[in-house]
Amino acid sequence: MKTKIVYVLASSPSDYFYEQCLISAKSAKEYNHSARIILICDNRTKETLCGIRSEIGTLFSEIITVQFDDSVSNLERSRRMKVNLRSYVQGDFLYIDCDTLVVQDLSDIDKCEYSLAAVLDGHCGLKSHVMRSFFYKQNLAFNPQIVNEEYYFSGGVIFSKDDAISHTFYKRWANNYERACSLGINIDEPALCLANQEMEHVIAELDGVWNCQVRFGALYLSSAKILHFCSKKNMPISRLSSRDYLYNVKQAGLNTPSLEAYIADWRKAIIYPIVISTDVDAIYNTLPDYEQKRRIQYNKLVQNQIYIPKNKGLMQWLRSLRNYSLGIINPKLLSEILYKEKFGRAIDEDPTESLNKKIYRLAFFGNPRQWSSLADKLAVREYVNSKGYKSILPRLYGHWRDSREINSVALPNKFVLKCNHDNGSVIIIEDKFSIDWNYIISYYKKRLNGTFGISSAEPHYRHIIPSVLAEEKLENDKSFSNGLVSYKFFAFSGDTRYCQVVYDTAEHKYQRNLIYDVNGWIKCANFITKNQGDINIPRPATLDKMIEVVKALSNEFPFVRIDLYEVNNKVYFSEMTFMPAAGRITNFSQEFLEILGKNVLI
Repeated sequence: MKTKIVYVLASSPSDYFYEQCLISAKSAKEYNHSARIILICDNRTKETLCGIRSEIGTLFSEIITVQFDDSVSNLERSRRMKVNLRSYVQGDFLYIDCDTLVVQDLSDIDKCEYSLAAVLDGHCGLKSHVMRSFFYKQNLAFNPQIVNEEYYFSGGVIFSKDDAISHTFYKRWANNYERACSLGINIDEPALCLANQEMEHVIAELDGVWNCQVRFGALYLSSAKILHFCSKKNMPISRLSSRDYLYNVKQAGLNTPSLEAYIADWRKAIIYPIVISTDVDAIYNTLPDYEQKRRIQYNKLVQNQIYIPKNKGLMQWLRSLRNYSLGIINPKLLSEILYKEKFGRAIDEDPTESLNKKIYRLAFFGNPRQWSSLADKLAVREYVNSKGYKSILPRLYGHWRDSREINSVALPNKFVLKCNHDNGSVIIIEDKFSIDWNYIISYYKKRLNGTFGISSAEPHYRHIIPSVLAEEKLENDKSFSNGLVSYKFFAFSGDTRYCQVVYDTAEHKYQRNLIYDVNGWIKCANFITKNQGDINIPRPATLDKMIEVVKALSNEFPFVRIDLYEVNNKVYFSEMTFMPAAGRITNFSQEFLEILGKNVLI
């Protein structure tokens, strides 16, 4: 085989991109012994190819390392390397996505006479594609001419001849991608489509066997050369795409049980039978109704993120009315009433010096003058910046006093929405083109019109001017969690010892907690009384940096909780909390509450 096979990899030990690449490259080598297989990876990924991850080197003829600034995310690294491949690789090449399985000899690609060739996305013209409305919305701000396009190619498998046309095309693709990124479009296919239009449709169509996309690829399954097994659009029906199996690959590498058998016969890895649709079923599978049902399901998942207290009837309504009235007139008295109702004794009669008691004293007898501005998720950014930690702030896309003014056009496809003045209003948007914006606007209208903190006796929230803000979506890179992991540090005048780790955060009701002593990263058993986790959390790679940040942000306060994230070995700021659970924490053991309380020196 004369054509080179090329992969692109940007990965950390906590994600599964390396494992996908390992499987695909192993399958490519199995069926193409004479092929020259090349890996393009970034400098940060290259540093991780040690230990068990070093065995990927046995599958490649060459590993080319591309240098990036530390501030560039793995997602951007991956896409930028892909659109610049022609600058790194000499000779004809066949680019293959990592989430694929090579199932046949690929040497026939040597006969390809075209400068560039790829498979149509969905194995059909764009105007016939079930997701055409999604692609139109996804592209419109960047390329209005998308509505006139017939050929929308998948970027998953691309043949490139080493000629002038191909080199020119890749330069256009790279330039278009940079412009797309400036508009918040981080995927590469819109830029690919525009480059093809600009060069009068220079990409030729490859037969579907070269990139068989399962959902639409029934015609190509029997003779497929490359299967796309991990794409969300194409349904993850293979064991090779499952989180559990990829975790096994992370532990055992090329020696993972059944890997050889799955590569020898991809059908053995299929979890459910592949059903070929015919007649009415086939028509339904390619109608917009299918995509409409996908949007309905997606919006259900979004709404499941949100914690909405259940209404328990008249007594709860009367209590809410009492709490609101007292919260305005005398929040200190309300705090004492709520404490007694929860714990069965007056706070002054509590003989312990628990954290709850200390929070009460700080809130109503201390000097909480800065609490309002620092509990404000918008204003606190200036405080973090003033301490020299601007680099740990997630990117801010915008903020609005009225939810109807949210500028969705200017936002990227993925982002996070939250209110600056409350808790529990975070909504993670994975796909802005499928989201029900009427629901979003209505939900945040209610949040912005409500004054948070009155009914819970947290008066410092009353002075925050409500806004809804859009921030960068941080991608979870922790294999032990299904959502972004939060590291909540309890800090006392610049000192911190305990960290509450919250994981499995994809849905509020299923999240789990653990307490760790940061000195040695030792798990503290039985400090959590509700939703305690049962796993061992790895020591964060940036723990020392986290502690440095916590000390700097907390040294002016007898107590504050500093919440941070760690993504791709970088620390990100979340928020500062002065009254966790409004000073009525019930999910910590009494022992732990007293340990924390002793550290509050007032």
